[in-house]
Amino acid sequence: MTIDEYIAAEAEKPFAWGKTDCGITADRWMAVVLGRSPMQMFGRVHKDEAEAREVLASPGGLAIALNRVMRAGGLSKTDEPVTGDVGLIFHKQKLCVAIHAGKFWFSRDADGLIGAPLTAVWKAWKVI
Repeated sequence: MTIDEYIAAEAEKPFAWGKTDCGITADRWMAVVLGRSPMQMFGRVHKDEAEAREVLASPGGLAIALNRVMRAGGLSKTDEPVTGDVGLIFHKQKLCVAIHAGKFWFSRDADGLIGAPLTAVWKAWKVI
């Protein structure tokens, strides 16, 4: 599956915490590419909004949680993300997990789909 096919399929799905939020969407992409889910390897997959908000409210929030997930998944950081890699981006003054889609970072939140500029990246991990 190409990144374009993946994004097209994901864009058809409605937003739902624990199913199509930014973290789950990126984790599903990594499972497609790597054959394994870093979130499942870490042992913590949120199922709904309450569980997701618990992760976000923990010390360090999303940044620490994603670092741990990526480490558990055996992924290393990159300073030069490419199409298919996963990163933390800034969008509307908050962090989101996103997928490098070539010309933009793809993500989603409760307000809809996100197409953030490549310069929005804060931290990224090599997936491809």
